[in-house]
Amino acid sequence: MCKKLFALLAFSSTLVLAQSDTTRHGWPLAPFFATHPITGVFSEFRNTLTSDHFHNGNDIPSPDGSPSYSVYDGVITAIGTVPSQGNNAYVRVQYNVSGFVKSDAYVHIAPNPLLVVGDSVRAYQTVLGNILPGLGHVHFTNGSGSSVMNAIRPAGGCTPYIDNYPPNIRFVKFYLDGTNIEFLGNRVSSLVDIRAHIAETSAADPGGISSSTTNNGTYIAGYKILSADRSTVVYEPPDAGVRYRFDRKPGDSYVANAFAAGSDVGTHIYILTNGDGANSINANQIVNNNSWNTTTLPVGNYTVMVFAQDTRGLVDTEYVAVQVTRQDLLAPAPPTLLSVLNDSTNRITLRWAQNPESDLHGYRLQFSADGTSWTLVANESRLTRATTSISFPLTSSGTIFFRLAALDSASPANVSSFSDVYGVRLNSSVTKTLIVDGFDRTQASGSWHDPSHLFAMTHGLSLPTDFGTCANEEVIVGRISLQNFNVVVWLLGDESTTDETFDANEQALVAAYLRNGGKLFASGSEVAWDLDRPSGPTQADRDFLHDFFKARYAGDDANEYSVSGNAATIFNGIGLRYGIVSEGSPYEEDWPDFVTPETGASVILHYGAATSTTYAGVAYRGVFPGGTLPGGVAYMGFPFETIATKPNRDSLMARVYRYFDVTNDVSERSDELPTQTRLFQNYPNPFNPTTNLSFVIGSRPAGSVVSLKVFDVLGREVATIVNEELKPGSYTRTFDGSRLASGVYFYRLETGSFSQARRLLLLK
Repeated sequence: MCKKLFALLAFSSTLVLAQSDTTRHGWPLAPFFATHPITGVFSEFRNTLTSDHFHNGNDIPSPDGSPSYSVYDGVITAIGTVPSQGNNAYVRVQYNVSGFVKSDAYVHIAPNPLLVVGDSVRAYQTVLGNILPGLGHVHFTNGSGSSVMNAIRPAGGCTPYIDNYPPNIRFVKFYLDGTNIEFLGNRVSSLVDIRAHIAETSAADPGGISSSTTNNGTYIAGYKILSADRSTVVYEPPDAGVRYRFDRKPGDSYVANAFAAGSDVGTHIYILTNGDGANSINANQIVNNNSWNTTTLPVGNYTVMVFAQDTRGLVDTEYVAVQVTRQDLLAPAPPTLLSVLNDSTNRITLRWAQNPESDLHGYRLQFSADGTSWTLVANESRLTRATTSISFPLTSSGTIFFRLAALDSASPANVSSFSDVYGVRLNSSVTKTLIVDGFDRTQASGSWHDPSHLFAMTHGLSLPTDFGTCANEEVIVGRISLQNFNVVVWLLGDESTTDETFDANEQALVAAYLRNGGKLFASGSEVAWDLDRPSGPTQADRDFLHDFFKARYAGDDANEYSVSGNAATIFNGIGLRYGIVSEGSPYEEDWPDFVTPETGASVILHYGAATSTTYAGVAYRGVFPGGTLPGGVAYMGFPFETIATKPNRDSLMARVYRYFDVTNDVSERSDELPTQTRLFQNYPNPFNPTTNLSFVIGSRPAGSVVSLKVFDVLGREVATIVNEELKPGSYTRTFDGSRLASGVYFYRLETGSFSQARRLLLLK
C-alpha cells in the first residue's frame, strides 16, 4: 500500500456544493472574525448518547465560563435550561438572511437568565450564555432538523477558518458485504465492503496520538477501482466515486451504514461502499446498504484508490493492490481462546470457543516460550472442528504461551489469523496470578486494529509469579473464580463504552474478590471515562470506580506520554514512556485517562514529572466497602502493554507486587536452585474446601526430612501434608479441609533447624 497527497482535480466537476446556502458569518466566540480550533466536527461518529448518531454540529473550544454570542441579528425561538437539559443546555436563534430562514443552536451553555423566548438578539453583542463547567466548548449547530449544515463548509458558515493539516487514511480493509468477515491478503470476491479508517492530524498532534484541535475532519470520502498499473479507471461509483460529502447530516438511523461497527468518538471507520453517492445522501439524508460487486470485473489484479478531503481542500489518498478471484477466499474468523490454565500437577488445559463456520475443518495450535518463535504442537488431524479443548502435561517448569488458528475445508484451505496469545508459568514462584483479558476491541475501533492481540503475553513476561490466563467472559459465566488466585491482573487496553470496561456482572465479581482480601492490578485508558465521565454512566458504575478502584474520573486526555513514580511511595524512581509506536508501543494511546484518588488511596504515578498534579495511577490497601479482609488495588489510566520497554514494564510490575506485599519479586526469578527455605501464604485464602500450600526447600544437609503439618488453634495436629525427604526446589501441595469445621488453622513447615508457620482460614 502506498500513499501520496494530490489535488482532486479529476473530481472537481462533482465537488460543487450541494447546498445553496453560501452565507458567511463570524464565530460564536470571541474573537469573532479570526480562525478558531475545532475539537468535534460535523457528521463524525458519536456514541456518547443512548444510541449511536452523527455529530450534528462543530465543537469550538474555549475556557469554561466563556460567553457565547449570536452570529446574526435574530430572535430566540427556544431555550433549554440547565435543570431540564443538563450539560446539553442551549439557546436557539432564528434569522432571516439573504432570503433564507435560518435557525442555529448554541449548546453546552448556561443560558443568559435575562433572555426569554421571543427576545431579539444582536450579532456579536448579545451574550446568549456562558460555557458550562467541565465542558470547555460550544457545540454550534448551523441549521435544524433535516436542514442541519456543516458550519465550516467550504463556501459558507464560520469565517475565516484556517487549517493546513490534511486527513490521514490509516488503513483500507475489505469485508464480505454486510458482515465482519474480512478478506485476507487483499484477495477479494463476491460483494465487498470497503472500509477506511480516516483520522485527523493537527498542529498540536502531528503524529496523531493526542486530541486534535486544529483539524476540520473528513468532508469528502470515496473510492474508485483502477487497473493494476493505475492508468485506467475500470469502475467508478456514482458521483465520480465521491461516496460522502458532508454538507448536510444524514439521518441518525443510517449511522451504522456509514460507519463500521465499533467506530468510536476518536476512531472513524467509513464504509465507503454504502450509500448511493454523495449527491443522493445530501439530498435525501439516506445511506443505503451497498457494495462493490467484484463479479462485474474479470478475474485479475486491480488497484483500489481511496481518497479523503477536508473542507479546506486538503487531500490524502491510498492505493491498495487487490486481486479479484472467483475462489472461496473467506478464511474462518480467528478462534477465541477462553483460557490457558494449569493445576497443581503441572497439567495444562486450553479451552476455546467453537468457530461457527459451516465449512470449518479444524484448528492448528502453536506454542512459544517468549513469542519470538513458534512451534506447531497440534494440527487439524487432532484438533478437529468439534474440538474445543486440549490438555497435556508440562514435564518441566517454565513459561509457555499458545495461539490458535482455524482452517476451512477449501482446497487450498483458508487459514484464519491467530487468536489472542494466552499462557501459563509453572513452579517459578508460589504466588498464583490470574491474567484476565478484558480487551475485546477489534480492528473496527480504538487504536488497536488487528482482530487479536498478544497483550496477555506482554503482561505475563513481566509477572514475578506463576500465572494462568483467561478471557473476561470465563469469569462472567463462572467457569473461573477470581477467589482461587492471590493476585488478578486485568488488562483493558483502550476498551471503552461500546464493549464496556466492566459490566454489572464483572463489577459484582471484582467487588466480591476485593472484599474477600484479593489483590487487583488493572490498567486501561478508558476505565474512568467509561465508568465516571460527566454524563452517561449509572450511579452503580460510579460507585464501583470510587469504592473499588479508589479513583475518580478527572479527564479524558492527559496529553502526556511520560510517567513518573510518586517519590513518597514504593513507586519512587519509576520513569517510563508509553503509547508512542515509534518508541516501542504496540499502538498509539491517544486518550489516556487521568484521575484523582478516592479517600484512603494513594497517588502512585504522575503524568510527566513526579511533581505533576495530573495523576496516572492510584493504589489502596485495606478493607473495601462491605468487606471482611484487607485487600489491595492498583489502577493506572493508561495500558500496561503500551509501556515502551520490557525493563520498564518489569520494574513497574515488580513495584505493584511489592506494594501488594506478596512474597516474590522479579529478582527472585532464577533457573538456579533456591538457597533459602521459605513457606508462603496459601491460596486461595479463605478457602472451601481445598487450598494450595506452597513452599521452597533451599540448599541443606542431605538426609533432612521435610515436615508440613496443619494444626487447629489449640495446637492439635489435624493433617500431615508432607513428611519425607525432598530435594531443593519449589513445591505446592493441596490441603483438603472438607472434614474439618470452619475456622482458623495453622500450617507449619519444618526441616533441619528451619521452622515457619502461617495461618489459614476455612469458611464453609
